[in-house]
Amino acid sequence: MIKLNKIKRNCVAAVILTMCLMTAGCARNSTSTTTASGGETTITSDITKEDTDVTHADDAENYRVSITGDFTVTSDTSDGVTQSGSVYTITKAGEYTVAGLLSEGQLIVDAGDENEVTIVLNGTSITGSSGSPIYVKNASEVKIKSEENSFNEVIDNRAEATEDSSDDAGNAAIYATCDLKLVGKGALVVTGNYNNGIQSKDDLSIKNVIVKVTAVNNAVKGNDAVDIESGNIIAISAKGDGIKTSNSSISNKGNQNGIVTITGGNIDIYAACDGIDASYGADISGDGNLNIYTDTYSEYSEEVTSSGSSSGTSSDRDSSANKSASANTVSYVATSDTIANAPGGFGGGNMGGMDGQNGGNKAGGDRPGMPGNFNESGNSSRQSYSTKGIKAESEISISGFTINICSTDDGIHANSDSGVLETGEDGKGTIVINGGTITISSGDDGMHADKQLDVNDGYINVVTSYEGLEAITINLNGGKIYVYATDDGINACTGDGKTSPIVNITGGYIDVTTASGDTDGIDSNGNYVQTGGFVLVKGGSSSGNVSGSIDVDGTVTITGGTCIALGGVCETPVNSANAYVLSSVSFSSGSYSLKDASGNEVISFTVDGTFGNGWICSDTLTTGTSYTLYRGSDSIADWTQESGTMGSSALAASAADDNKIIHIYHPYFLKTVTGFFWWLFLYISLYLA
Repeated sequence: MIKLNKIKRNCVAAVILTMCLMTAGCARNSTSTTTASGGETTITSDITKEDTDVTHADDAENYRVSITGDFTVTSDTSDGVTQSGSVYTITKAGEYTVAGLLSEGQLIVDAGDENEVTIVLNGTSITGSSGSPIYVKNASEVKIKSEENSFNEVIDNRAEATEDSSDDAGNAAIYATCDLKLVGKGALVVTGNYNNGIQSKDDLSIKNVIVKVTAVNNAVKGNDAVDIESGNIIAISAKGDGIKTSNSSISNKGNQNGIVTITGGNIDIYAACDGIDASYGADISGDGNLNIYTDTYSEYSEEVTSSGSSSGTSSDRDSSANKSASANTVSYVATSDTIANAPGGFGGGNMGGMDGQNGGNKAGGDRPGMPGNFNESGNSSRQSYSTKGIKAESEISISGFTINICSTDDGIHANSDSGVLETGEDGKGTIVINGGTITISSGDDGMHADKQLDVNDGYINVVTSYEGLEAITINLNGGKIYVYATDDGINACTGDGKTSPIVNITGGYIDVTTASGDTDGIDSNGNYVQTGGFVLVKGGSSSGNVSGSIDVDGTVTITGGTCIALGGVCETPVNSANAYVLSSVSFSSGSYSLKDASGNEVISFTVDGTFGNGWICSDTLTTGTSYTLYRGSDSIADWTQESGTMGSSALAASAADDNKIIHIYHPYFLKTVTGFFWWLFLYISLYLA
């Protein structure tokens, strides 16, 4: 890997081009074996739903009883029901109570355009093999209510749909062409062997009910919207998405379609593809629990041949490939910060053993057409179809809930593809986190926004990922954030060719750990700017030439808050608060305390693993004050702070020299005779030209 620091020499381009051609066969080969630093401490992190402290949805199967007795449809509405064999059709507005066993047949709603119909399920089992067991053909709105203390079941027993299949007889076990509401305090089990489980061609809403949906394709689908207000929902998709919208147009009332809105309830999603796939956006707020398991993390996943806009063939889906997590505590104290005793999260680690989730460069995935190198970051071993936790074609907003995501692809992902929306507009590609507790174990990015990622509050723990947080613009303004990545922890990357990448930190607590090697704790293809908060970043090569704790193409500017960067020193702060470079210090596991000459603790932090070199930049470092850094009770460094960035390190000098220094780190150049002559040639080109 070659890094050029603002060298203004005419011959450099030719030199670099020649060297690149010579080393083209020696590209980075990242793997999922992770070592904290120098091979001394191995960090592993595996996770399964059983090993995380989560609250799961109540299973409707827990309330199963045997349904017997004659099938009946009763109502006060006169002549509202017709019967033809085992097919019952509701033709008028009103409330209809359904009970008993219909082992082969259909319940159809075919009422007027303005009619509202309520179906009360009061201990019924409906199975159909010639069409949707509950098929709403026409109405203004249909409400399906599971009566309190009742168990109900709807089974679509048709053979699995093919590309040539028609949805004229309904495309799901419960299928509605109008707005559909699932309510009540009873239990409902829905099985969709044909295609989808529950589907509305308009809006689909769920409140209070205990429902379990198992489908060959999408478990829960509202073409225009899915709104979950409360209840206990288990959504299982064998070959598709868990919860899905498909229409991103603007409604006749001027409302944006395609949004999945969740404001309450306990929700478990098991999907072969995406957990939540929103054609426009996802909005999660309020109190509740959302647990998502995609692809190999779901024991229900089967071979995927097609799923909406994603297609491919799955690899081995043995549920034993799911992973477990171990605890890792990181804490800090800083007198200038308001957050105290930040709790630690799960230990960092890798996806080793999970169907060959090795590192690498992907070729765009489901983000076609993006310029620059935006599509080239990520894990090449992920599936050829989308297996993300939460995905939206435009924007995602989270301000509540306890969310646990285990996904083979990105944990949370917002697109900005050109013209993807039905309005003809581009997606916004934004993620905004205003609260909630989010835990992610991902085989690719923990969070990825095509444009902008904002974290204003909440708790985020990226247990494991290829890259932790990724966007062109990353604004971290508050909350507590923990990231472990096998490549870059936080990555502000190029992408739209218009916006300058930036990592901008104004507040909160950020703890980042990456595997050793060609990784960066924080990597910006533009600038890193910090005006507040506390940042503890650990990772990269100890040399800092290739990779390190913080690596930028622009500058590192810290005017407020505290930043502790351990590992390779690529850059040091410029035009910043006071800083000190610790090039000869090895940071092994333990508790660290920085104290002034009077013995007052200024900064403290905890390290798991071993990291060579580092620097501290903080608005708590006062000019003219002497400081001592302790590991436990042992003094490991001391200095008297002068203004600016201090430290006798050649690493600091090289990082600050913008005009003459080029960092080249590759075994070819370090170990071979030919490499020596290239170094000599480069030296002559740079300094004598």
